[in-house]
Amino acid sequence: MAGMTTVLTEYSNNGDSRTSTYTGHTAIEPKLVIEKRSAPAATMAEFSVKTVCTTDDADGVVMSQKPSIETIIRYPKLGTYADVTAALAVHRDVVAGDEFTNSAETLEWLT
Repeated sequence: MAGMTTVLTEYSNNGDSRTSTYTGHTAIEPKLVIEKRSAPAATMAEFSVKTVCTTDDADGVVMSQKPSIETIIRYPKLGTYADVTAALAVHRDVVAGDEFTNSAETLEWLT
């Protein structure tokens, strides 16, 4: 499996939630990766990764609203993790495809 090429710098760590910054982050123009995890207290475990970055309007002014992209993985603690790995492989394939980028930009379904 290929290694991650984005370099993350830990910004805060609260045990089950960690925020990191990546290249170009400033207080005015944030670039963040937020990870959260929850151990399976009852029947389900959960892990999420959210990327938040800044965007400018047509005049180059930083907007208060920010684009964000989030992946959430939930799985039963008694399930087979091989099934999670298989679903993750399909998810990676979908997100890596040009169709995904087009769908995100146009809000049309994947083809």
